[in-house]
Amino acid sequence: MTFDDLRPDMDAASLDVTRTADATTERPALTIMVTPRPIPPTSSNEPLSPERLRQIDRVFFGPFFREKYGAAGDKALQNSRIRYYGPVQPTNNAGELVGRRYVHEFDTMTGMTRGWHETLDRMGNIRQIRPERDDGIKRHYQFDSNGRYKGSW
Repeated sequence: MTFDDLRPDMDAASLDVTRTADATTERPALTIMVTPRPIPPTSSNEPLSPERLRQIDRVFFGPFFREKYGAAGDKALQNSRIRYYGPVQPTNNAGELVGRRYVHEFDTMTGMTRGWHETLDRMGNIRQIRPERDDGIKRHYQFDSNGRYKGSW
């Protein structure tokens, strides 16, 4: 392989190099093949599709977050975030609520994470949320069976 093989669009005239008829081309001892990698068709300003988020998740973030937070599954959202759902821990008493689970959300654009506890009813509706806060304050938000906000404590 020669220089001309690597750069076919350049010739001796464009390099200001003169070649004589008796010049020889030495073969390099090591040949390096350069394979161009395709650049992803996204820019930093456009949001990632859920399919693209899943691809990124499988390679980079998924193994760690799925093992730690997402034993019950994950979901790619439209806003470049991925949610990891923990298993539902059943309640101690029988009633309309089934149990609670921990949800962890990762923003692929900023690298920020947040998490909260959700309490679910038998229909799978979220009835109560308790966000994990950096200041350690525990605040619960309650919803009725139709998803309307009832209050907090």
